[in-house]
Amino acid sequence: MSVNQVIPFPPPLPGEAPLLGRIRRLSRPLEWLFTGLFVVGAVLLAIAVVAVLAYAGDRLQIRPGGMQIYVEAVVSPPPPGWTTVGVIPPIRKIALATSACLMIVPALAILWQLRRLFQLYGSGTILGSENARVIGLIAGWLVAYAVAPTLGHYVVEAAGFDDEGWLRLDSLQALGLGLVLFVMARVMRWGAEVADDASRFV
Repeated sequence: MSVNQVIPFPPPLPGEAPLLGRIRRLSRPLEWLFTGLFVVGAVLLAIAVVAVLAYAGDRLQIRPGGMQIYVEAVVSPPPPGWTTVGVIPPIRKIALATSACLMIVPALAILWQLRRLFQLYGSGTILGSENARVIGLIAGWLVAYAVAPTLGHYVVEAAGFDDEGWLRLDSLQALGLGLVLFVMARVMRWGAEVADDASRFV
């Protein structure tokens, strides 16, 4: 009398799709790139804010939206529209530092979220709800970057500066891109929900 015994084997592990593997390989360097750009930008912003608030000499010359440092032996007189940071009242220094933060912090936040997005891609998460959330955050920070020059304009104008360079073309571009990404994030979130519902059915 023979007895047949059926031994169940686990299903074979699916191999990684070649396209997904390429996306993961390409995403790692981009994650490092945006991390590096974020660190450099954050350090430069910190140096600029400390210099504006604490430096009292005439080698640092500033105007709304700009800064220049003289390293030559003889400091040239400030060009029209510029002034040395040493003669600026404290309230104007605070206004300039605030304006710089308003314009640079959204850009740094975009770099940080791009780092997070490519970190997700590098880990193999391509069309998940977290991807949609990060893209939505990038869209929000792009809109913040678009309106930042206008807010900075009002800050420095209230402190007594004459600021005429607050309307910029890149602000309109950032606003348009931010609105497009808002829609893309909603579409991606909907796609992730559909994929999640489909995965529950065999």
